[in-house]
Amino acid sequence: STMTVEQASKIVAYLRSSATKARTSVVTGVAERGRAVYDAKGGCAACHRVDGVGSRVGPDLSRIGQTRRAAELELALVDPAADVQPTNRFYRAVLRDGTVVTGRLLSHDTFTVQMLDTKEQLRSFTKSDLREHGFIDSPMPSYKGRLTPQETADVVAYLLTLKAAK
Repeated sequence: STMTVEQASKIVAYLRSSATKARTSVVTGVAERGRAVYDAKGGCAACHRVDGVGSRVGPDLSRIGQTRRAAELELALVDPAADVQPTNRFYRAVLRDGTVVTGRLLSHDTFTVQMLDTKEQLRSFTKSDLREHGFIDSPMPSYKGRLTPQETADVVAYLLTLKAAK
């Protein structure tokens, strides 16, 4: 018997969630300490925003606790390329003069591409005017080895508190 696409995707989703759960740390995080790591050692605001503070280059994290579970947040810190949301993909455009522009893709269709470049400028290009263009890996660094397991758990605890406008 053959499997439907829906059945196959449910199995894949189940296996992914099982694998993610298996990786979850046993360390309990403390949100207040996590906020301090986010602000200082992690340097997270260089790319991310929380409640209007920080950069727009990376995804806004103001409500990340509503949409992502602890295991997913931990994975994003230690292996950022493992599960990049479609809205957070990075894009590279090479102009006719050789200028390279990279940034977070906002939208694209058959003819155009819009992105927020690494200087937080909105850029719009006609694809036919570009020498080349395409997706690139996320610039998000892995914090595995940069943060201790406790610091990682603390940052995850902090991110889980970010749910709605204050």
